[in-house]
Amino acid sequence: MNKIVITSDLSEKKEIVFDFGFKLAKHMNASVELVTIINQNIEYMPTDIGMNFIDQWEAREYMAKTALEKTREKYPDIPVEIVVYVGNPKQDIIKHAIETKACIIVVGTHGRTGISYTLIGSTAEYIVRHSPVPVLVVPMKNYLH
Repeated sequence: MNKIVITSDLSEKKEIVFDFGFKLAKHMNASVELVTIINQNIEYMPTDIGMNFIDQWEAREYMAKTALEKTREKYPDIPVEIVVYVGNPKQDIIKHAIETKACIIVVGTHGRTGISYTLIGSTAEYIVRHSPVPVLVVPMKNYLH
């Protein structure tokens, strides 16, 4: 069976990427891996969600898994695995897709430019340039349904 890796940083427009990825999966009769790699180089404490965690990483992993579980529930007819861990998103997404023999990676792009692009960098651009696995890039800027 075909496998599609849909990756997201769980930004506010993540549903656009998920929608494209799941439509593709349905069309290809493929399973999906929802993948979020929490950037190990960006530290911040998530907002208080009423639960106690040992550290920010544990809290962020929990929040990511919870968000991805909600997405999985929206697509009950497609087999979905959830993968969340702390690492380097640019490299780990490619590594994960290769290891799991994914046939395509679906990733969104924010369309940042200037100083924002310089400071944050483009995960999508890196994946496109370095992945041996085909990549579908979904633009999330100025997108109309």
